[in-house]
Amino acid sequence: MPWIMLGLIVLTAFLLYFLIWASVNAQLQAVKNGTIPAPAGGTAQLEQTLRMIAPDRVAQFGVGLVSGLGSVMLIVFAASHVGTEFGWGTFRTLLAHGASRTGFLVAKAASLLLYAFVFIVVGTLAAIGASYAVSAVAGISVGSGVDVAEVTRAAVKAGYIFLPYMALALAIAVWSKSAGAGIAAGLVVYFAEGIVATLLVSLNKDYAEIVNWGLSRSVSAVTRAGSSAAVPDPTASTLPDPTRAAIVLAVYCVIFLVLAYWRLRSRDVTVGG
Repeated sequence: MPWIMLGLIVLTAFLLYFLIWASVNAQLQAVKNGTIPAPAGGTAQLEQTLRMIAPDRVAQFGVGLVSGLGSVMLIVFAASHVGTEFGWGTFRTLLAHGASRTGFLVAKAASLLLYAFVFIVVGTLAAIGASYAVSAVAGISVGSGVDVAEVTRAAVKAGYIFLPYMALALAIAVWSKSAGAGIAAGLVVYFAEGIVATLLVSLNKDYAEIVNWGLSRSVSAVTRAGSSAAVPDPTASTLPDPTRAAIVLAVYCVIFLVLAYWRLRSRDVTVGG
């Protein structure tokens, strides 16, 4: 799974970059040929979309692409990384051979942290490569090229927001002794919480003080911090302070890991996993 996921993020980055170019370019050519009517505002919007795949936009578009896909993929990986040990019965075997429960959890958490780092590095490099490749094929100006400092900052933020969701998936997998439950719970929280929080704030901004303590709003605050080219969001003005949001995410990581540790320490593994 680790190698497959790394391969998928590289392949997906190149594929999506080429698909965006092919789609937008086809529309532009159709407008020029008169096959389809020109948009009300002209082709400026299409040309702006095409510019998003240029190397100087990797920090906004490329890293964002890796972050969105990576969150889902790493939730699956984190739950599988731990949950399968119970399904296969290898956790009990490890304990029988002298491994400690604390050592088991620390090793799993450390390896997940390392994999998240490798994933975001590989994904970011793939986005940069895809951007240059598509720009060369499409004849798009590379502008000033990749802003290494900006891309690094964006990648660090993307890697950071992976962690609470991975910790949640790990905790659920430990409690349920199931990779499937960890994956399902992690994905439900990842998608559903953000939708509910956005709806609540859209209905009444007073709810922001409540939902801003959740994962999705804290993630949005960290992601948008220092970024002037973020996707417009009508509720952005109600997001929490980025520093507070980063601390909230760290606290969630600690809570999830403590819950996993407590359950692992108290679990009876004399029968089954």
